[in-house]
Amino acid sequence: MIEESGLQDDKQSEGVIFRHLLATSTANDVDSQRVPIFVKEPLLDKHWQELKALMPELFVAAKAYYIYARAVNDFDGSSLRINETVPALRRLKLEALDTGSKTATAIASIWLAMELNLTNPIQAINELEYALAHLPHYSPDKNLQNALSKTIAHDWLRDAYLELFVPSRAFYHSQQILDSKEQAESSVVTTWAFFSAIDALLVQNSFDDALALVEDAVDYVSRVNSSHEKLLIYVQKLRAIVFQKGEGYENAAQKVMEQIRQLDTSKVKEKTQELSVYADALYSAVLNDEAKFNESVQQYKNIVLAKTVDSGFKQKIKLKMELELSRLYDAAGNYEKAYEHSQSYNKLLVAKNTERFKFSSSYFTDNLAEDIELAHYRQKELTTLRNERNGLSTDKEAMKTTIFALILVILLILTLWLWVAKKQSDLLAERDSLTGALTRRAMLNSLKKSLKSNKTSCIALLDVDNFKKINDRYGHIVGDEVLTTFTQIIQNRIRKSDKLCRYGGEEFLVYFSDTDEKSAKRILDELNVALSRQKYWNGTDEKFSVSFSSGILDVKGETNLDTIIKACDDLLYRAKREGRARVVSLSF
Repeated sequence: MIEESGLQDDKQSEGVIFRHLLATSTANDVDSQRVPIFVKEPLLDKHWQELKALMPELFVAAKAYYIYARAVNDFDGSSLRINETVPALRRLKLEALDTGSKTATAIASIWLAMELNLTNPIQAINELEYALAHLPHYSPDKNLQNALSKTIAHDWLRDAYLELFVPSRAFYHSQQILDSKEQAESSVVTTWAFFSAIDALLVQNSFDDALALVEDAVDYVSRVNSSHEKLLIYVQKLRAIVFQKGEGYENAAQKVMEQIRQLDTSKVKEKTQELSVYADALYSAVLNDEAKFNESVQQYKNIVLAKTVDSGFKQKIKLKMELELSRLYDAAGNYEKAYEHSQSYNKLLVAKNTERFKFSSSYFTDNLAEDIELAHYRQKELTTLRNERNGLSTDKEAMKTTIFALILVILLILTLWLWVAKKQSDLLAERDSLTGALTRRAMLNSLKKSLKSNKTSCIALLDVDNFKKINDRYGHIVGDEVLTTFTQIIQNRIRKSDKLCRYGGEEFLVYFSDTDEKSAKRILDELNVALSRQKYWNGTDEKFSVSFSSGILDVKGETNLDTIIKACDDLLYRAKREGRARVVSLSF
């Protein structure tokens, strides 16, 4: 094949480069034969420069691969290679910028991200987001330019954002894969995109959206010949049903478990064992079978921890395990254990991500195009200065144009930065700094719109019982912990369409959309039970439980907020008089 191609005798720069690429790619192969090719002559900078002038995208892809392959050989596959690859790929990116090709620069960025991912995932994410808009599309006719395509970038990003617990971005990149018209390299990429998108929706308590997406995912895997991929989606369907706890969820969960048990996973047992045991634990929670639940949870922990023994990703595996254990115990109604594992998850997450992830204005500007423009202006400026120095040109207007254009670019960046800063400031102003719940002002503005819909809805005013005594006895740090824990318990139970605000001090206002008085009262009773089970606090060694009283109103088309909140306040006062830790309701 190599003889037929004529590559062995090609004396052009492209031929020299590709002979070296083929030789380097199999230089350290032990288990298979090396490519039978002779490099004949050294690879020089002039060869790279000729290819860059002809085809900048191919130049960047070939040189990036050459940098990577040589370092892998030199360091025997060790991650220590990044001390060579990262600086070399950064220099290559600068070369790509000078070509003016957005695609070439994007290709350099994704190769750089691949190496940065080994030690600095935050920088890797920035490089991928930076390059994404200009990466080549995947093609079945693979070549060097599209070996790392837009689909692969979205796949990396959805996994990275899930790991960083940024569900909205994980969902976005998963959805980009699902909505893409280009065919994924394998069905596994699409299946994992469904899995991540559903997971992101569940984390955000968007259960209806998650169940709708589950149906699309089930339809997709029904056409895929993979028990592992089917199991992934069936487990997500089970989780969506159980976590939502909608009407008749027990029967729905039973049907999904029957589908799971009918799968033949014997050929992929190692891949599916963890998922199967997890599903058993979750279904045991539905059946209230405590013995089976505890047995399945222990099996799940044993399987996961066994994976960490020889893994280079111990922290990542343990992080995922703590999150899933928190969800399992929450589904089983053991809120104390759920909180315990949630705390463990948070500690591991903080330890893992010591460099806090921050969204920068790079998401709101086309930095890649901007860098290319700046590189072009820089080249023009240098050329003009050089010509003036040599006496070949005295054209000052070109310099003025360059400077003016640079000023415009800087002003554009400044304007965008100020706009982003204002949006972030507005967002912060809507959230209570301690609990993260909506502020009173943001809640009232939102309710003015929601109450016009004429849907059945309820509003509840909640007050933590004996909060002043808690503050006086245990101190304000413990008092703050009570409020943040209370907020977290509420947010984990209510839906995305519901709203929660810190109304003042220890008072909270909850809006239940499309919910009748009976259902809302049941949710509040469940919340009181969940809160009362929380007896351990980080700020004190003493154990104590907390309750709340609430007045809830079925508004039934009433739109006057002052009237509604006054009525809720009266009902709350009644609940306090009647002994606290109770809910008093009324309908207009």
